[in-house]
Amino acid sequence: MLLVIKTGARYLMLGLAVMFLIAASQKAARADEVTISGFTNGCWGGGCTPGASATVPGLTFSNSTFTGTTANGFRGLGAAPNPGSNFNNLGSLTLSTLPNTGASYNIPFSLEVTFTAPQGINGSSLATFTATVTGTVISDNQGGVFVDFNNSPIIFTFNDSNCEAEPVPVSPGQHTTCGFGSFSFSVNDVSIDPDSSVPITGQINGAQQTSVPEPATLVLLGSGLVGISAKLRSRRRANRS
Repeated sequence: MLLVIKTGARYLMLGLAVMFLIAASQKAARADEVTISGFTNGCWGGGCTPGASATVPGLTFSNSTFTGTTANGFRGLGAAPNPGSNFNNLGSLTLSTLPNTGASYNIPFSLEVTFTAPQGINGSSLATFTATVTGTVISDNQGGVFVDFNNSPIIFTFNDSNCEAEPVPVSPGQHTTCGFGSFSFSVNDVSIDPDSSVPITGQINGAQQTSVPEPATLVLLGSGLVGISAKLRSRRRANRS
């Protein structure tokens, strides 16, 4: 009976050691990449509400959605414009020549960016970037417009406890959909030729994420320890009989 107790104690100590190592490794920082998703709205004029008015004579903003994963902490958002169905940029601007040939622009513009992933962003998942739009359009090949954004980066921190399925297959440890971390986001200036469309572009920099403990792993280990304890009890009862 003494041998059984010693053997059981050895298994129990081994199991507890494994659990400690797994828990400790989960706490260690791991350079996971970050999955980022969201959408944009925009409007013209001072004090406007983004999404309320996306058009001024001759100049139209079309909103966008975006999703993707960083690589070495970076993710560019600058896909080609597709007004009405933009994807993976921050929206697009279209400058026409009619009915405003000879028109000049000097108006404010607000771009609102809302992040839907990662979840658990501290404070607010929304950022607004203001711009001054200037320029003159004479014809389809004379003049143009410059959109001068406030390019100051905004830092977001997050604690996402919602571990969802990976959006695309990835190598183990490359990135996860949950954890805590941060990223920096900024918007670029834009120039537009008459009678054309361009994307509004931006970038994610310095993205980093630390994984949260995987509940399934800890539950599996705990179940194993419960099984060991049950087996020890049954052996003790058998030796007593």
